[in-house]
Amino acid sequence: MDKLNDIEDKRKLPVFVKYGLIAVAIIAVIIAGIFIWFNIAGGYVATVDGQKIKTSEYKYYLQVQKQTMLTSAQEADPNITMETFLSTKIGGVDAIKVIKQKALDANRDVKIQYIKAKEAKISLTADEIKSIDSSIQTNIIDAMDPQNNNAAGTGNKIRANKAFVTQYGFSIDDLRAAQIENYTVQKYQSSEITKIKDADASVEKYYKSNPEWFKEDTQFRIGAEEAVWARHILITVATDATQADKDAAKKKAEDLTAQLKAGADFATLAKDNSGDTGSNTRGGDYVFGKGQMYADFETAAFALSPGQMTETPVLTTAGYHIIRLEEKFAKDQPVSLKCAEEYYEYGTVFVKYKLFMEKVAEWDKDPKYELNTNTATYDSIS
Repeated sequence: MDKLNDIEDKRKLPVFVKYGLIAVAIIAVIIAGIFIWFNIAGGYVATVDGQKIKTSEYKYYLQVQKQTMLTSAQEADPNITMETFLSTKIGGVDAIKVIKQKALDANRDVKIQYIKAKEAKISLTADEIKSIDSSIQTNIIDAMDPQNNNAAGTGNKIRANKAFVTQYGFSIDDLRAAQIENYTVQKYQSSEITKIKDADASVEKYYKSNPEWFKEDTQFRIGAEEAVWARHILITVATDATQADKDAAKKKAEDLTAQLKAGADFATLAKDNSGDTGSNTRGGDYVFGKGQMYADFETAAFALSPGQMTETPVLTTAGYHIIRLEEKFAKDQPVSLKCAEEYYEYGTVFVKYKLFMEKVAEWDKDPKYELNTNTATYDSIS
């Protein structure tokens, strides 16, 4: 939906994150973490099962953790900066101390998974590595070569690398190694999750026994905030649209509204007509809290009662929206069983992921994977 109030700009993520080369933030919760092995000479902050967590590797995790927690803080106070955030306390503890420990814990968890992946003989294919190289060329080298002007495939790696190191503190080759390790871990996770049978991942069973799972952060609901589950059909209106184009879009939205009132299936019409490519194939639905969507879209959705649809199309800068409310969720309330079974961020795949994470939690308790911190190096990092 061109939908989320320029959310990437709000999060101010590094270019290599924005272009999808490394999973961070909410994805860290959903996928269980990232392993990055920076092939840089230097010290180490800790060891896990004899494997070093290098200082450069840990600094990446620390950077990601800082930005992730700052983003969450800005949900409550948009004016907070990194400097002011780091000067605060969390639960009576200096914010930087909390952030450092969270980053180290995340690094350890993923290190364990990488060890498991190697034991399972998981590796990337030549085509998968080629895909990583292609993405780096397009999204890093072409984009960061100051003389390239973003032309496709013509960026100079040496020039781009100089700019990259200056901005991020590690090289493009380090990033490439990180990507290979990152996708190896994700491939292992996927392999392990696939082994869990559907019959062993009943949504209803785990909804009853673990309702807290269904209060966890999703893409557009954070901190179990008040939220809605709504469907919409977007009839797009270009920013440079003529009045005739605007009138035609409005009429189409009104005609679809009439069809829905006459009994047409909402999901079918969304699939066939909605310009929101992020949701149309699944019937146009989103679960979201406040502050995530266009203001007029949000206001209209939260004002509806379950099962109710907007009487007239709602206009935003994206175009005309027809909105139907499925359900409302109060603060600290899990989504409904129906939502847990049907919404794309939940379902059987989500339950399988949670079951896999229970295995990760068991590995965390294994003395074999105890975190041995190199205190002098760890304490020197801020």
